[in-house]
Amino acid sequence: MININTGKTKLPNKTKLNRNKHALDILIACQRGLVRANKTYKLFQMVCEKIIRLGDYRMAWIGMARNDDGKSIQPMAYAGSVDKYLESIKLSWKINGADMCPAGKTILTGKPVVITDILMDEGIISWRGEALKQGYSSVLAFPLLNERKAFGALCIYSGESDVFTEEEIKYFTELAESLVYGIMALQDRNVRYRVESELETNLNKLRKILGAIIQTLEHTIEIRDPYTAGHQRRVADLARAIATEIGLSQDMIDGIRIAGIIHDIGKIYIPAEILSSPRSLTTMEFNLVKSHPQVGYDLLKGIEFPWPVAMIIKQHHERIDGSGYPQNLKGKDIMIEAKILAVADVVEAMASHRPYRPALGLDKALDEIQKNSGILYDSQVVNACLKIFKNGEFDFGDTEGFYHNFCPEIAI
Repeated sequence: MININTGKTKLPNKTKLNRNKHALDILIACQRGLVRANKTYKLFQMVCEKIIRLGDYRMAWIGMARNDDGKSIQPMAYAGSVDKYLESIKLSWKINGADMCPAGKTILTGKPVVITDILMDEGIISWRGEALKQGYSSVLAFPLLNERKAFGALCIYSGESDVFTEEEIKYFTELAESLVYGIMALQDRNVRYRVESELETNLNKLRKILGAIIQTLEHTIEIRDPYTAGHQRRVADLARAIATEIGLSQDMIDGIRIAGIIHDIGKIYIPAEILSSPRSLTTMEFNLVKSHPQVGYDLLKGIEFPWPVAMIIKQHHERIDGSGYPQNLKGKDIMIEAKILAVADVVEAMASHRPYRPALGLDKALDEIQKNSGILYDSQVVNACLKIFKNGEFDFGDTEGFYHNFCPEIAI
């Protein structure tokens, strides 16, 4: 600490206690305020105002050191009796002897500066006259240090001389340290906010790209199998409704929707004449059709979706009794997403027209899954599907808004 000028005047104990209490109150109030501050300039202003409001001081200000040619100090906040004082003196931390202001001294040295009596200060200093005009008699200046290098100063002016106590100086030293902590925390928060904002922007772009890719894949499948145009969209929408009714997380629901909209991607491997055949398929032809879940998996397994899309597609023709394909999986070995997609696929397929048969109708489709609940299809999934149709919560014709809201809702 740099203690400049005159002998020390012994303060009455009561006065000393009052000053110490005020300084401690200021420290506590400012530390509480650090937690709520969301802008650096608001933090600076809060500290200056609390010093004036809670203590017996005439003026307080905070300045930041600049690395310009004149090594200037830029005032960032102030409170109390100022009257253009900060504009009228040279605020610099450039080495120039006695002409340096207290803020410059504390920034240059990195140590607190205590001037107990401005009038009696030794040496000719250009700022003394302006300080006396404002009624300032003594000054405290504290460096704002980051890794032992000062980047700013906290300055406190009193209208009395020889009044600062050791405890008072200690509290304000701690306040300066707390202020630095607050500044760094805000900077970290601002950097984090900027990074998060940029990340969110990039994620929005990726959502749009992913949505466009998914739609392109779906259209590709429909070109190969025009008779089932809209099938995947309706299956995806029904699967989403079932998953929502069951209470799955939004992330899982998004994954089911993506898998649903391209669950027949493997059919691009199957000749178009088989897909659109108006007759019953031969065993060889049907075995070829049954390969589409595996083909779909092979096509998509190398894409790093945020969800297990490839595996859902691979399992969507599995049945809980092991009679499905391509792996004859049973019960617990089948993903819940695939179980949901399986029910949605069966219901939509039976309710819709196919080249080799007319639509069987929704009632027959629901009767099929109810009859085979716990045998071919998961009971929880079946019950959820039956409920949403019974309560009128889902309609295959109510899918117009699906693509309109598709991209923004995807949680990548």
